[in-house]
Amino acid sequence: MSLPAAAQWEAAAYFGAAHTQNSDLILKQPALGTDLRFSNVSYSGESFQPSPYYGLRVGRYFRRHWGAEVEFIHLKVFANVSRTVPISGTLNGAPLNVSQPMNSVIQLFEIAHGVNLLLANAVFRQQLLGPRSGDGRDARLMLALRFGAGGTIPHVISIIENQRDSHYQTGSPAIQLAAGVDVKVWRRLHWIGEYKYTRTRQQVDVFAGTATTLLQSHQVVTGPAIRF
Repeated sequence: MSLPAAAQWEAAAYFGAAHTQNSDLILKQPALGTDLRFSNVSYSGESFQPSPYYGLRVGRYFRRHWGAEVEFIHLKVFANVSRTVPISGTLNGAPLNVSQPMNSVIQLFEIAHGVNLLLANAVFRQQLLGPRSGDGRDARLMLALRFGAGGTIPHVISIIENQRDSHYQTGSPAIQLAAGVDVKVWRRLHWIGEYKYTRTRQQVDVFAGTATTLLQSHQVVTGPAIRF
């Protein structure tokens, strides 16, 4: 006999690739008289470089279709500082309105040790193939939709006008939308494939001020899951 849905837990680990959309970066250093906007900054994810992109989650299903999870996503972003971008505002008290490489001011801006999203998810799942047990435990193929919200713990490394700053800090709120499938492999072992969209507007501390940028990231992930 199938166990009741309230007793069903699932744990998963996954890896994948992430792409973060271009966005503006605003640098404010009030004591230095700097207030600059770097427009259309591009980011790379370096998802397979150490430490690689990965995610972990654990959740419980209370009903046939509904569950709740806690999820950790190790997402990275690296600003392409050698790329020419429009820069406008004031630099050290002097007006600036040019198009030039970002590294003329910011030599390095990366969240290399992770944006580190820690999210609580609501999950809806629908069985697509397999026996129709009361809790879906024996399903061979499941569709799963997720909405998550939570916080971030970014580790920012920056070099601004040759002044370096590097530390973990408390980040901004984040949200997630995700859709994927869950394929039964053997007994309790399943394999997941999923598309994820995350959004967070990070305002992080840098030398003598803050840097603010919108991180909208598209991720494709895959990995094992255990249902118990």
